[in-house]
Amino acid sequence: MKESEECKMLNMVITGLIIVLLSMREKEVKLDRMWMLPVIVAVVIFFNISQVPLTGLTLLFYIMFLVIGCGIGLWRAWMERLRVDALTGKVMSKGSMGTAIVLIIIMLVKHYISTLDVHHSVVALSSALLFIPLGSIAARRFIIYYRVRHMQAAKV
Repeated sequence: MKESEECKMLNMVITGLIIVLLSMREKEVKLDRMWMLPVIVAVVIFFNISQVPLTGLTLLFYIMFLVIGCGIGLWRAWMERLRVDALTGKVMSKGSMGTAIVLIIIMLVKHYISTLDVHHSVVALSSALLFIPLGSIAARRFIIYYRVRHMQAAKV
């Protein structure tokens, strides 16, 4: 392997470890901030795809991967454990190892596709893969919001 490939591989391993660690730690659910990350990710993605010409094929890729991402997000949200902290009354969430592995696989596929030839369809596919995390984040946060509201309503 070349030195730059080794560096890329090391970066991917470090990123994977960070994903696993962040996914597995318990954190407070802050309903008022749940919309921020999907909006930031959407802005970054739309800036990225503005560099790729929009054709019927790219639009199909975008929609298809957004739907796949929403499905993954729904699955991740239902796998997430929610509980109410007995001392503070705050709702806490904790991800599962399965959801972290899915995120790492998506990252690896995106990296692999980006190493292929720079043909338009490959660039469009690589850009379309960005819609998987967008759909996943948005759907997951929507379901978590719904579940927390349902927990809070049942408690009242």
